Amino acid sequence: MDMSKLSYYARKIHRLLLLFVIIFGLIQMLTGLAMRYPTLFSVVDQGAALSLHYKTATYFAIAFGLQLVTGIIMYLAPIIIKYKQKSR
Repeated sequence: MDMSKLSYYARKIHRLLLLFVIIFGLIQMLTGLAMRYPTLFSVVDQGAALSLHYKTATYFAIAFGLQLVTGIIMYLAPIIIKYKQKSR
């Protein structure tokens, strides 16, 4: 695959995954705080917070991992393109 196309698609996927990372990250943060400080979040059921925290953890990790991979591709693509142009 052409490196410029790969970089383009990686950027599109990276931006889409950013939304998932933000949404799942906020859920992880809020449920984590509710579990850590139960007196401040007495309205929140601890069992529900724990369940939601564990259910969203996998999706957060997958979205974050894929975003990491696409970020590495976007970082390396210009370097590889420049290297290929010098070798010609």
